Amino acid sequence: MTKIKKFISIILVTLVVLNISSMGVLTNKAFGETTESKKFVITFDPANGQEVKQVKIVKGKKLKEKKVPFSKMKKEGYDFLGWYNGQSNKYEVIFPFQPDQDITLVAKWGKHTPPSPVKKDGYRLIFDEEFNNANGKLDSTLWVDQYLSSWTRTPEFAKPIYKINNGVMNLQVKEDTPGWAPEYDGETRVSGFTTGNRNGLHNWNGTNVVRNPVDTQLTHINQYGYYEIRAKGQAGSSRHSAWWLLGFEDREEHSAEIDIFEILGNQQTAVPRAFHGWKDKDAFAVKDQGETFINAQANFHDEWHTFGMDWQNGTGAGAYPDKLVFYVDGKEVGSKNVNIDYPMIQLFSQYEKRAGGWTGPWEWMPYPNSFDIDYVRVYKKLSNGQKELSKKQLKVVHVEDSMVTVLKGQAALKQYTSSVNGHEGEVYTEPNLPNTKSYVNVTWNDGVITQEFVKWDPITQEDLVKLNNGESITKNGILPNLNKVAGITNPTLQIAVTTPPPPPPYTSENLGVANSQTELAKLFDSNLESNSGEFRFASNQLPNDKEVNIQYNFNKNVTLHSISFTTNFGQDQGIKKFKLAAWDSKTNSWVNHDKEYSIPWTAAGNTEIGETLKVEIDSLETSKIKMIITEVGLRWENKIAMREIAFN
Repeated sequence: MTKIKKFISIILVTLVVLNISSMGVLTNKAFGETTESKKFVITFDPANGQEVKQVKIVKGKKLKEKKVPFSKMKKEGYDFLGWYNGQSNKYEVIFPFQPDQDITLVAKWGKHTPPSPVKKDGYRLIFDEEFNNANGKLDSTLWVDQYLSSWTRTPEFAKPIYKINNGVMNLQVKEDTPGWAPEYDGETRVSGFTTGNRNGLHNWNGTNVVRNPVDTQLTHINQYGYYEIRAKGQAGSSRHSAWWLLGFEDREEHSAEIDIFEILGNQQTAVPRAFHGWKDKDAFAVKDQGETFINAQANFHDEWHTFGMDWQNGTGAGAYPDKLVFYVDGKEVGSKNVNIDYPMIQLFSQYEKRAGGWTGPWEWMPYPNSFDIDYVRVYKKLSNGQKELSKKQLKVVHVEDSMVTVLKGQAALKQYTSSVNGHEGEVYTEPNLPNTKSYVNVTWNDGVITQEFVKWDPITQEDLVKLNNGESITKNGILPNLNKVAGITNPTLQIAVTTPPPPPPYTSENLGVANSQTELAKLFDSNLESNSGEFRFASNQLPNDKEVNIQYNFNKNVTLHSISFTTNFGQDQGIKKFKLAAWDSKTNSWVNHDKEYSIPWTAAGNTEIGETLKVEIDSLETSKIKMIITEVGLRWENKIAMREIAFN
């Protein structure tokens, strides 16, 4: 009897629990919910004649690529580019994908350009990256995993974000990627890697200050040869993917930039290229210039294409003896004569300008944004009839020595002060003198000449004393990138001392942030066709707390009647108004004259050709003159630019 009562009690309790659960379901249903998890329907449209298929995914869960209901996507004459959604199928789905509603994904089709053969007739491959590292990391013997890192306070922000899978470098900018150098580059997000990095490299603003001093790194630097990559860019306004070459600035004028391409996110059928001389005023006929190749049938965002550049020695003309020839998918698409007599490094960069800019207003795109690279190859042309040798057969037959000169009494090493958190105030001293080459030419037994990174023994305090006393010295170097080449001879660096020339008759005060005497010299070289001296200011106005002037010492008494000015774009970036002061040799002081003179630049001279104008002044007899600048044109880049000044 007891067992029967116990059994009945269990049944009653079970019924009560079931009833309560049932009421709970009803209650939830009354409020539009159920205890069952919400599921979204994902419809896949292959857009190739096959039937659509659907999968369901629980709310809050991610759909992995292996769950896509199509394993082998095929369409006659086309390649599968990915799954897309949104208006006009604008957004590419990046797996794993977390939907927030029912959604239809449509396959996009295009035509990939296949990889080129590794072997190239008539050339020797000197640099080859196929991105097949098993550890998924950049090969440190080929690449420097930094992007112009001396400009940032936060070194890790200059490191690339990437994945290497199945032989492809996927260079990424993520939604939470911070601005790499906000003070200098605003809201720009960048992910990049290079073949070289050093302090002060590529001061694109002209006013940037090194804040993260670094040791010089150089894995590959090259002059002349054929470059090729296979890649695809990133869609989306305010974004661009760039492959560019840059002078390594052993000397400040070795700074030219060749943008082999800058694939813009708002131009899927275009491949723009650009050229910037920076401090190299002789690299290009026009300082800043762009060209664009357009293929209306191509999609350079989603399709793989090959891009090449042949840097040819001696095929240019006149003042531009060399030539760059550009290729897309193996077809020549343009060329440019150049005068670049130094080697360059490579840079790969993915950019996103969150504040908008020259690449368009910012728009959201699925993250991560990416620049995909299949391979990077650089070849050197072989002499006619020279057969390609195997690696075992290749030998170095000559290593070039190097030389640099320094003025007696002026030998000094550059120093930089850190602003990196935790290292503020630390002083970094460069190990070598300014203008010392970071590479030497190496000749091989197949006739090819390569440029190889050289690490010179550091300059010591004892060395500086000798140099400043007029004694030349010799330093030794090693070639770290050729340490496995047997029998190689290490180069030497001869540091010669010369006597400083007499000071020039011209000088200036506060003429731009740098107050550069090198730029000032261009105003007095008596060459009306030469490039302008350029002087940048920190803001779009002359400083109001200090005098900006140009002084000229005639070293004898002269009588001045006029001053001639030559420039281009005089209204926009020339000197506009000035006052004068004359030197009084009796009192050894300047005598200021209150009269203000204007330079009447005309619209006709506001061109690349420019004009020369003479300004009549009240006659002055003096041995030195000072021109006090009171008004300038600062329309472009906060700078003034003048070609020539002559006192008459």
